[in-house]
Amino acid sequence: MRYPRWQAGFCCILTALFIFSLSPALADKDAKRVLILPLTIHSEKDLTFLNKGIMDMMASRIGQSAKVIREIAPDPGKDPVQMGRDLNADYVVTGSVTLFGNSASTDATLTEVDSGEAALQFSQFGQSSGDALMHINQFATQVSRHIASMSAAAPQVAAPTAAAPAVMIPQVAPQVQLVQPPQPAVVIAPQAPAAPVVAATAAAVTTTAEPLEALWTSNPFKGTISALATGDVDGDGSPEIVFAHENRIIVENKNKERLDRLAAFDAGKRHTIISVDAGDINGNGTAEIFVTRLDAHNKLDSVVLEWNGSGLQAIATDQRWYFRVTDDPEKGRILMGQRRGTPSANDTGGLYAHTHFLPGVFELTWNGKAYQTGRRFPLPNDMTLYRFARGNIFNDGKVRAIAYSSGDELRIYDPAGSPQWAGEETLGGNPIFLEATSSTDARTKDRTYLTQRFIVADLDDDGKVEVVTVHNRDAARGFVERFRKYTRGRMIALRWNKVNMKEIWTGEDISGYISDFSLADLNGDGRLEAVYAMVASTGLTQARSSNIVVEQIGSLSGK
Repeated sequence: MRYPRWQAGFCCILTALFIFSLSPALADKDAKRVLILPLTIHSEKDLTFLNKGIMDMMASRIGQSAKVIREIAPDPGKDPVQMGRDLNADYVVTGSVTLFGNSASTDATLTEVDSGEAALQFSQFGQSSGDALMHINQFATQVSRHIASMSAAAPQVAAPTAAAPAVMIPQVAPQVQLVQPPQPAVVIAPQAPAAPVVAATAAAVTTTAEPLEALWTSNPFKGTISALATGDVDGDGSPEIVFAHENRIIVENKNKERLDRLAAFDAGKRHTIISVDAGDINGNGTAEIFVTRLDAHNKLDSVVLEWNGSGLQAIATDQRWYFRVTDDPEKGRILMGQRRGTPSANDTGGLYAHTHFLPGVFELTWNGKAYQTGRRFPLPNDMTLYRFARGNIFNDGKVRAIAYSSGDELRIYDPAGSPQWAGEETLGGNPIFLEATSSTDARTKDRTYLTQRFIVADLDDDGKVEVVTVHNRDAARGFVERFRKYTRGRMIALRWNKVNMKEIWTGEDISGYISDFSLADLNGDGRLEAVYAMVASTGLTQARSSNIVVEQIGSLSGK
């Protein structure tokens, strides 16, 4: 039988990698035991014949530092971790390979059997089908190094050659992978930044700058961190990091090399969290936490939390507002709000058209009892508060708005709110969407995807502002309207060059996607760092895990 050329090439790569990786299996009786399960292969063609070769390659690589157990035909309904327990394994390897067209996406996870937590995660996107095998080789090598480092390294010293267990970024330079090994009882994450204004933040922290790696990644949180904000929640002059983890609002304090949990708040299992923001809007010296959420009936039921000395207390409930805290060029930190629409009759067919956002974005102020509406910002009627930020975008002393279109292209509006510039490149990228029954077909639901935030800030203290946002790459490349799968992400900084918004700084390319971010002078050195939540898929069950990442913003190009 003759295989098509692409299959033959695929097999050649597999054979070469397997031969290259051959080495004696670890004979140590105390070696860790790793159960390798067949990967799930998603493809229009039947590629199940490749699984044995893939498992051979992984077994050879991982066998350098562990005893390998292979399960060729596992029970599809059985939990992989339980299978590991039944076979007395210390770790379980699961994953999937997706081949579509000439592209390949590989997701794999090394799970610790005792805890059921992910010890190592891997997610890569390639431009050819053969890249999938290169990905498997990279993952197996990382697993081998991780197990070797856990066995040989001292508890507080990362092995020089070991891949950092909480880092899902194979491209990161070795020096930024030197993170502490995971501690069973603590989740390590970076200090939460304060407001993204250098002068204000520097005044609130100590004058001695603490060393900060170019890129620092926390140990993984099981599940999705969907939103992130920063602020001085307890009023002690040091910033906390606030994030939405599944249906909980969590506040963490950085204490040297670990996170100490300050507080947590259950936002309700029947609620869906849309966004989290933080800022001292009522002027009492501590930052309130603004949680925008929808109830089980798809209605706004936002809540405002504040630290009461021992925990988080709701100071405003049943709020029918979408909230967003932003830095206003004229007033400093302010709160914006927008109302949610209700279904309205459709003139054709008797169906209902749902308007998720009513026209008008307003400044909100606290009058001691409630949030009252102030000025309305000069913006198009279809603008939402999650799509824009205002500032001296052109560095000419005039306040403009930079925004995302519904398709994630950049737009700039003049001081009066009229369109002034339109970009063609697609940036941003957010998997969160609002859903409503279609106005044209009652059997389906329409999705309205939200956008990433913008932060307008002077990154290098030269008196000119830059615009920071996110670029998540969609594996579907926008061709599938209802589906988005982000496989890579990075932070970017832009500056107006009198012709367009030019990218002047690019962060590390990370695996997965960035769900939300903030800026702050984290270590008191007078410069802002990017703090963001990184989300990755584990592959086999599509369960997710998240990390907090702190990245220094390097030199800006095109100065």
